[in-house]
Amino acid sequence: MLKRLIAPSAFKIALLITLVIAGKFVFDVVSPSGSFLELIDKKWVDFILKNRAVQPHSPLVAIATIDTKSVDKYGRWPWPRERMAQLIQALNERYKVHTIGLDIVFSEAEEASGLSVTDSYKQQFQKLGFNDTGKAARFIAYLEETKRRLDGDAKLGQAMGLGKNTVLGYFFFTDQAAITHESPQALAESAERIAGSEIALMKGIISPYRIPIGVAAESNIQKIFKGGIFSGFFNMNPDAEDGTVRRVHLLMRYKDNIYPSLDLQIVRHFLGASGISVEADENGSVFQIQIGDLRIFPDYDGSLMLNYKGPPQTFPHYSIYDIIEGNVPKEALEGRIVLVGATEIGIYDLRTAPVAVAYPGVEVHATLLDNILSDSYFRLSDANNLFTVMILLAMGVLLGVTLPNLKPMYGFALAIALLLGYTVAHRFMVQDLLTWTSAVYVALVIVCVWAGVTLFRFLVTDRDKRFIRGAFQQYLSPQVIEQIIENPKLLQLGGEMRHMTAFFSDVQGFSTISEKLTPGELVQLLNVYLTHMSNIVLQYGGTVDKYEGDAVIAFFGAPLSYEDHALRACHVSLDMQHKLAELREMWKKEGKPELKMRIGLNTGDMVVGNMGSENRMDYTMMGNAVNLAARLEGANKNYYCYTCISEFTYEEAKEGIEARELDLIRVIGIQTPVRIYELVARKGELDEAHVKGYAYFHKGLELYRQQQWDEAVKYFNGAMKVIPDDPPSRAFIERCTEFKKNPPPAAWDGVFVATSK
Repeated sequence: MLKRLIAPSAFKIALLITLVIAGKFVFDVVSPSGSFLELIDKKWVDFILKNRAVQPHSPLVAIATIDTKSVDKYGRWPWPRERMAQLIQALNERYKVHTIGLDIVFSEAEEASGLSVTDSYKQQFQKLGFNDTGKAARFIAYLEETKRRLDGDAKLGQAMGLGKNTVLGYFFFTDQAAITHESPQALAESAERIAGSEIALMKGIISPYRIPIGVAAESNIQKIFKGGIFSGFFNMNPDAEDGTVRRVHLLMRYKDNIYPSLDLQIVRHFLGASGISVEADENGSVFQIQIGDLRIFPDYDGSLMLNYKGPPQTFPHYSIYDIIEGNVPKEALEGRIVLVGATEIGIYDLRTAPVAVAYPGVEVHATLLDNILSDSYFRLSDANNLFTVMILLAMGVLLGVTLPNLKPMYGFALAIALLLGYTVAHRFMVQDLLTWTSAVYVALVIVCVWAGVTLFRFLVTDRDKRFIRGAFQQYLSPQVIEQIIENPKLLQLGGEMRHMTAFFSDVQGFSTISEKLTPGELVQLLNVYLTHMSNIVLQYGGTVDKYEGDAVIAFFGAPLSYEDHALRACHVSLDMQHKLAELREMWKKEGKPELKMRIGLNTGDMVVGNMGSENRMDYTMMGNAVNLAARLEGANKNYYCYTCISEFTYEEAKEGIEARELDLIRVIGIQTPVRIYELVARKGELDEAHVKGYAYFHKGLELYRQQQWDEAVKYFNGAMKVIPDDPPSRAFIERCTEFKKNPPPAAWDGVFVATSK
């Protein structure tokens, strides 16, 4: 009886897998650091948001932007405060806006040379001994009036004071180390200026550390602060895992008070509410925020999960220049909330959002205001986690009962059907219900239970097949062995046309390296290198075609066919470059040569199959698409880079990678120009510096193709300032310099013609 209870079975394995994954989910939910699987869940929701149509959004929110046009007209930012006063005056007097929100902080007095000159005149006049009577008094009064006319800070504060509808922004420092340079007096004055903006009505007590904590405030200077009607913080806390802004906190704790965000204060003014109240539940979590009759239900930490309604400029953007000059129709802004912020790329107020990698920070605030006013933000709670656990258990039990009684093909079909069905249901939850249960953990249960049960059946009932695998595993990839087991006819000669991705790699300067090593040392070095690189190819389901000295040739999409072969090839390339970097560190310590590898990828139709004779054959590929991949490996030399992919690979893999366009190139043996890209990272792994640098590079590339050599060089130099010694930028600077000396022919089409392989 005991043996029967502990004896393994397909159902017990399914139940064990389900309980382990459910336990992992619960652990990740309560863990403050989260997990990689949680990040994938977020990325999947990001994907849904990014790929849906633009959603209905509030017409009450508009954005006045410090954009390229305004900077071109008024000069570089920051502008004189008098210019901002003109903006406030125009918004109130000409456009009759209801509420103005400033996504800007004026924390320092304006450096106005006229004021210092006027003060020096007054001091000198008094040093000369003139009395403050008669003409002398009138002259001093004239100087004081001149100071008032030159005081841009005062003008801005007066303009806001007249309108009585400007909500000011400030921010909190959250790290004590960030305020070491500030004097205690400056910190105290800044704190004093935001006093009075805290939440006055609290129902219940929010537990310490439930909401973010500020250690100091950076507020507007007094002359400007006194002109605002309300003020609120505009801190944003991107997700630590990938730097994406998915939620915004509405409350922060500073000293003994709770302070509202800029967005809450804007809504307060727009609704004409007397104040903001916050209610905590019995656990000390934020339960509800109320502004007048409007009720907001944030997460326990006082944050809202943003429902991005579309890409950048979903909300109307109006250039500040056009507003001041009266070029914007009055009805476009009348009665609305107008947010003032920067979108010009040089000011760098850009955020990574689910719908775009360069999303204006001011439009994040516009999105939040829209979500609050239209009650269209995402709602997540502990109930979502409970439902997820229930779904995990239901899926595991269902598969554990049915899979042992189905043929492998039907079991696979059931798992796929469950995956697709749940994917559709999850998408419905996100798009229509504004909530969701986990997608990744449920998919993991389906996949792992199916795999576990299938593996168990294979090990118990299919022992004979292991003999074939053992006999051939040293010679063929696991995927090819599986195909042979299922279909022995694969060993026959012949090929078929398939849509696949070809991979070519080569070690830079290998001939020079090999001259410095003995044959034994060379073999040892190559074996270590080829073993690690091949393992990565096989890990992603690729097939190693052959080795040609130090070169690795592989393909993705055969003998097993899968749709994401281009993405797999890209991920393999990234992993290989990362692994090679680790090996270089090891070789450096051992005094061995440090290898660098060039990679070329291309996706297209190619012939694949067993080629050769009846006595000796090779499972390989051939065709023009294969030749192009080989040429792209060599094309890296022209740009001093190491991973080059074709436009065909990029189009099929772009949702999962970060790549930048390099050039249009005509390689040897192929007359049709091909657009090529440098593969740089997985999707979402670029830091802010590289995002900015690649934007400069892209602009430089446009100017290069327009034969504007000097302008192009400026942008390439800009890229190199953000990304030190950016190799492709350096290559194009050299090319622009050469073209400037020896211009291309009149019929030049911008295509680079490769002269070597």
